[in-house]
Amino acid sequence: MISDSSNEVKTSSSSKSILSAAYSRLIRAIRELNLFSDNPFWSPVLNFDEQVLSTRLFLILISISLLGVIGYASLTVRTHDVTLNKFSISDFERLEARYSSTINVPCTEVSIPFNKFLDLSPQFHQVCLSPFVRKKWISSLFLVNATSHNILDFRTFAFSHYRSLRLLCHLARQAVKDTHRTFNSTHLVNRNTFSRALFNEVASVLSNYLQQNVLTNEKRTASVLSMIIAQNRLFSALRTNYYIKSVPGSKRYVTYHGVYLEVNGTNESTCDCLLKGNQCIYPAGAFYNWTLPELGEAAKNDPPPLFQVSN
Repeated sequence: MISDSSNEVKTSSSSKSILSAAYSRLIRAIRELNLFSDNPFWSPVLNFDEQVLSTRLFLILISISLLGVIGYASLTVRTHDVTLNKFSISDFERLEARYSSTINVPCTEVSIPFNKFLDLSPQFHQVCLSPFVRKKWISSLFLVNATSHNILDFRTFAFSHYRSLRLLCHLARQAVKDTHRTFNSTHLVNRNTFSRALFNEVASVLSNYLQQNVLTNEKRTASVLSMIIAQNRLFSALRTNYYIKSVPGSKRYVTYHGVYLEVNGTNESTCDCLLKGNQCIYPAGAFYNWTLPELGEAAKNDPPPLFQVSN
């Protein structure tokens, strides 16, 4: 029994010695790890300690690089292409919401007219649908002696104003009709399907562009017509912008410009139709007792009218 115990103690002691020696050799090998060869080429450059430190630095850097590559590879998103030949709108919206950055749905028709997906119904001002632009009402305003009234009298130009209003409504309808026809014949070209949000944005931009285009064209037309009338000095038959007076005893005539008081201005503040391009404005009224205007002077509303039409 004593002999067996002593053998076990010796065996255990020898095993510990072997493990301790192996551990010591491993630690020493790690401490003295040197990847540099014994080639004399390195001897004059680095000594042994420097070679060991360089080896450790190299191993640390290579380990960091490997960890970075492994981390990047594990975080990389892999895309798998899945093709659906048939799907509904709800399927498309569900997939578009989930894979908004990768979904690709080519259109079977890359060009489509605007009127296939936009239905525009223009609405005009109520005055263009009222009796005030009908011939019966306008004809009732015609006066043979219209120029015998005060130049500020509403009866002088009521007939021409309502005719102009009728013409303006007609031009507005025709302009909208022409622009609408051009709009409907224009095509939207796109290779891929729009999302609902993008489609709504495109539709809003197109409708706003149509409205702005109509307004811009109408303003341009009105500006050109006004400039033509002003620059060519077209005389109004109602003598509201120019009027002519013959010189007694001769064949000469003198032309006077229409002059009006400025709105909310003083008696000294006037507007000359020639200088303002026929853009002088002043509230009209109904004058039943009035004095003849002085030629070349601003039209007076004295005595005041029974009622006045303001803007």
